[in-house]
Amino acid sequence: MQSKTRVLIVGGGFGGVFTARHLSKLGGKNLEIVLISDTNYFVFQPLLPEVAAGTINAQDAVTPLRALLPNVRVRLGEVTGADFPARTVQILQGRRRIPQELPYDHLIIASGQITNLAMFPGFEHHSMTMRTLADAFRLRNHVINCLELADVTRYRTIKRQALSFVVAGGGFSGVETIGEMVEMVHKALRFYPNVRKDELSFVLVQRGERILPEMPKRLSRYAQQHLSRCGVEIRLHTGIRSATVNGVRLESGELIPTMTAVTTIGNGPSAFVDRLRLPMSRGKINVTRQLHVAGYDNIWALGDTALIPLSDGSDPPYAPPTAQATVREARLLACNLVASLHGSAEHAFKYHSKGMLASLGNYTGVAQIAGMTFTGLFAWLLWRAMYIGMLPGCSTRLRVALNWLFDYFVPRTIVQIGLPSGGGTRYAHYDAGDLLFAKGEVVQGLAVIVSGAVELRRRDEEGEPYCRHYHAGEFFGAKMIDNNNMTTGEVTAIEDSVVLFLKPDDFNRLRDSIPAVRDFVGR
Repeated sequence: MQSKTRVLIVGGGFGGVFTARHLSKLGGKNLEIVLISDTNYFVFQPLLPEVAAGTINAQDAVTPLRALLPNVRVRLGEVTGADFPARTVQILQGRRRIPQELPYDHLIIASGQITNLAMFPGFEHHSMTMRTLADAFRLRNHVINCLELADVTRYRTIKRQALSFVVAGGGFSGVETIGEMVEMVHKALRFYPNVRKDELSFVLVQRGERILPEMPKRLSRYAQQHLSRCGVEIRLHTGIRSATVNGVRLESGELIPTMTAVTTIGNGPSAFVDRLRLPMSRGKINVTRQLHVAGYDNIWALGDTALIPLSDGSDPPYAPPTAQATVREARLLACNLVASLHGSAEHAFKYHSKGMLASLGNYTGVAQIAGMTFTGLFAWLLWRAMYIGMLPGCSTRLRVALNWLFDYFVPRTIVQIGLPSGGGTRYAHYDAGDLLFAKGEVVQGLAVIVSGAVELRRRDEEGEPYCRHYHAGEFFGAKMIDNNNMTTGEVTAIEDSVVLFLKPDDFNRLRDSIPAVRDFVGR
């Protein structure tokens, strides 16, 4: 009996999901398709600004991967690396996060990019992004919290900061985010009697000469004029320098006082992609026009993870990092992978945009389709029709359409659903005999024994048994955090115990900031 070809897909975004769907149709029973994602749902990223604004309920903007991909094996986990000669990937999953190796015949990298704000001091800690469902949920709660604060505060400085909203980046994501934010705040004002419309400040910061630079100048100009009429101050030819608790500092040195900064710029490769040591340019993996990773026949990449060249002399020279392009890349990749298994010819990726659309909020949009341009309400309706068509799954399309319908007739809710922060530490209770760590487990952080006692059993470098007891006030795990190591033995509670865990990132911040802690831990 002929074994199935195993295809491993890393990433549950547009690239991974649509490739898996096409492969399950084209490959039939000859393929075993495994998709690895860090969430068990697919989120339609272009709708995130509407989730943040409350137009769409968060749960209605996502689709469970298992329901969307019935013939694909979905695994929830974090891919940490790959061994290309051995054709395996390393994955962390489950409660104990013990590393496992998964074999593959073909590997598809569709993990997307991350927001890299390292070049903008302070933005990592004092700004929000718009990449995930959690980002949109967080922004919505934050904006409502600012309105609540502004309605009751007696201090003008605080009120000014609370009612100032800054978005960095004038591309599609930035424009749609600030457009939805303006509409959300304006509609909510009737619930806040102490907040006047003339006290609001919305600022869109764009380094380039115009917003929506991918669209024709006429549409960019229309978008700018519309946003300006809605009260948005657009700063062109302006870059951001840093962010603090008091506001956003521009390259000119000017400080915009604000409590709300949203960044839609600063993209970079994920830590997983960085560790692969594949050939890269512009922060993306170099691939052929057939979507093979350069130098590999059985490794593929697509979406904004990949730098996909188009035909010679094309403008732009590379495939754009858009959902529209990624969906087409997924179809071609699936066809080429199946063709490679049958020894058939593979095809090069060709891209011609069917159109570009953007929502500006308040039932207004801009669109370019088949060389024609549209503005206003009609463009906004085209935008919604296009995205309804791209949504995967009939149930998701129906839920989103109903959300849009209700938003027209029913006032938006201003309920703030705050999620309690887990903090940087947590307590864990163990009965005598309970296992804290198994051998080969990724360390969860610095472990401090609050009460009771635990026992470490392992073998030393000579292979001899080693045993050590830790009692109240003692700790372990610092060296493993330093070396990004896994546990080399088992840790078991020998008494009823309470253990305080400090997350690795928080431990490193504390140690790097306080020399006394660094000296004490290093002893």
